Amino acid sequence: MTVAAFALGAPGHVRAGDNGAAVAPSSIAGVGTDGRTLDIVTRGARPGKDQKPQTRQTRAIYDPAGGQDGRNLPRPDLPLCANWRGGPRGTLLPAGPGGSGLPQPGRHGLIGLGYSKACERTEAVLQFSTRGDRFFARGTIYSEDVGAYRAPEGPLVRSDRERLSYSLGAGLVGRNGSFLSFDARRLERDRILFQGNATGADTRRFDVEGYDLAGTYVLDGSGATRLRVEGRFNRIDRINDNFSFRGPPPTRSEVRLDRETVDVLAVIDGGGAGFIWTLGIEYASDQRDGTRYQGPALTPQSPNYADARVASTALTAEGTWTLAPESRLKTGLRLDHVDARLGDIDRSGMLTGGGATPTPRQMFAATYGYGGEGRKSETNLGAGLRFERDFNGQQGQLFAGLTYTPRTADPRERYLTSFTPATAPQIFSTWIGNPDLDPERHAMLEVGGNTSRGPWTLAGRAYADWVEDFILWDRARGQAGVTRADNVNIYRNVDAFIAGLEAKATYRWDNGVWAGAEVWLTHGENTTDNRPIAQIPPAEAALKLGWKGKTISVEGTWHLVAKQSRLDNDFVTGSGADGDGRGGALAAGYGSLDLAANWSPRPNTILSLGVANVFDKDYIQLIERMDIDDPFKINPTAPGRSLWAGATIRF
Repeated sequence: MTVAAFALGAPGHVRAGDNGAAVAPSSIAGVGTDGRTLDIVTRGARPGKDQKPQTRQTRAIYDPAGGQDGRNLPRPDLPLCANWRGGPRGTLLPAGPGGSGLPQPGRHGLIGLGYSKACERTEAVLQFSTRGDRFFARGTIYSEDVGAYRAPEGPLVRSDRERLSYSLGAGLVGRNGSFLSFDARRLERDRILFQGNATGADTRRFDVEGYDLAGTYVLDGSGATRLRVEGRFNRIDRINDNFSFRGPPPTRSEVRLDRETVDVLAVIDGGGAGFIWTLGIEYASDQRDGTRYQGPALTPQSPNYADARVASTALTAEGTWTLAPESRLKTGLRLDHVDARLGDIDRSGMLTGGGATPTPRQMFAATYGYGGEGRKSETNLGAGLRFERDFNGQQGQLFAGLTYTPRTADPRERYLTSFTPATAPQIFSTWIGNPDLDPERHAMLEVGGNTSRGPWTLAGRAYADWVEDFILWDRARGQAGVTRADNVNIYRNVDAFIAGLEAKATYRWDNGVWAGAEVWLTHGENTTDNRPIAQIPPAEAALKLGWKGKTISVEGTWHLVAKQSRLDNDFVTGSGADGDGRGGALAAGYGSLDLAANWSPRPNTILSLGVANVFDKDYIQLIERMDIDDPFKINPTAPGRSLWAGATIRF
């Protein structure tokens, strides 16, 4: 076991993912001696869960400390079409510009093609790398085209998007495993049509430019063994409007967003047989500037992010003590200083009919009684302790852990402002961030275990998370700390309790047949207001049956999702983030069957074929929203029976 297997959740920030949403925390990433990338997630992680997945570990679908965009984890096992969720299941997911680790020695490449009837999705990827004794180079190009789809016995659902991403990198390699690499990447999207009704906005342009620097220097000393450094920079240019791909709107509207994220870190590994350790320092910054323009001349109407920035500097320490050959104790500390500010708090705009819109300062004062300058500093301490014990000849493991994980508010929760006049029909689309939010503080207890014995593979994990100052997207109703009661979108701190249970079991017969099951139970309660937390996954199970031969494998998965009886689906009494926001449930339980087959005629070639939603089930997924920031855009019906196919060739 290495220190890289221990991850301490602590004060965090978010960075832009492939779809531009804030989807994940920064990571301390290094490269192991075998060339694999090792990720130490430094915010919201749970010791032992965030290491490289193993077949006998459970698969999490919810992260309590993940923030508004990161709590419901990506689900490539489901045939989704919403652009922020990734798309339907296929052979190339996930695909993108590659990573920052060392490529394998020699020349290697991958060619992949995929198609899915769900969303009329086509994709292609080409990757290559060459590595000699002292130098390596690599590159990736990925293309995706997604179209509209027809729901079972229903209307056509618009869900169009095009994506092109490519990257090129090179580096130097030392004989002792040291290396230094630099990668440049770019993502281009010129058309993203959001699902649902004809009203609303789409994305006309979405460009992401990024640069990655990574390196490892192997040390010869008896104490420290390795120095790792990594830097990542993203620049995002996004434009949304309501006129490029739709009919003439009542009022032309356009939102322009510029965003830059920076992650820089340095880590030292060391130790010996009985104790190994890691010390690190990290700097991260998320800066956003956005404005909404309206009217025939697209005049600046409302600032969305008036030069908003949240930055953090952290010191981390992790250690693993080997107590006995079969047991170990892992500990971690993280001290994080956060500096947040809104650089242009007095920026204003102009209404289409004349008159100035309120500035962020005025909106904060009218909503929270806030009298500050848009600046806030925090110093947060995170800690973790985890005990692991192996059994069954190291084929099984029991573990128990306790973590204390602060999560600071991101720029959207602190500083997003979007003003809509009270006379407009979209009054409830007004958004007002809260610059005085306290950081979430998660005290999580988890226990679990896994084993592989004979034909059986078993795993389970349970956790309970007591959250102080949970950051809640809510509606203004004169709550404590809220001075207005007109149901506009706000953010506030509440206390919460979140718990979950994950379990899986697999049995394999000697003839290649296997059967398995997975189950997930998640519970979330806003204990301040005594109501459910929105967007909590309902009870879910997956029953699987398959067969694996030398070159052919087949698999069937029956997804079972219970009716969600605990909803925050009415903006009059809660946030309205579930269902249609007006009390509509949209939460009936359902079951869908997926079939898949793989054929490998050659060792490096895989041909795949599958059918999603075999029985053409008409259902709506609670978590798949068209745009999770607008509770009045209801969830669309999921795709019906869909054939998908793909092929990958490695060389």
